[in-house]
Amino acid sequence: MRMHTALHLLSVVLPFPVTGGSVGEDKGRLDFDMPEVPNDLAALEARLNAMVEADHAVSTEWITDAEMEAKADLIKTMKVKPPMGQGRVRLVRIGDVDLQPCGGTHVAGTAEIGPLAIGKIEKKGKENRRVNLHFA
Repeated sequence: MRMHTALHLLSVVLPFPVTGGSVGEDKGRLDFDMPEVPNDLAALEARLNAMVEADHAVSTEWITDAEMEAKADLIKTMKVKPPMGQGRVRLVRIGDVDLQPCGGTHVAGTAEIGPLAIGKIEKKGKENRRVNLHFA
């Protein structure tokens, strides 16, 4: 749960389309359609931890399939589309910093995540970068 919510925050500090990911108990990763690695990784990590420390509430809400189609900009993943066809789609809201479709489990507030560190960033293709995240 903690790492899953942390990966949502990582997708905020790195606002690139997500091409893949993996979440584990103590570490996770997201792959981004990102041509170059940002130069200011320390600043990005500080911003990530500031969102954690701000203890943003994590909540869920539902929208209709039609609303989801009209708000395609909420979808950050390039290959995995939200489950539609049941009439409604679950959204996860993290305070005022993130809102996206998600069916996963999350913490109640970002402070439960704890300190984070951006780990190794690997080149996985011409414009694909794998960003590892772990607890500090």
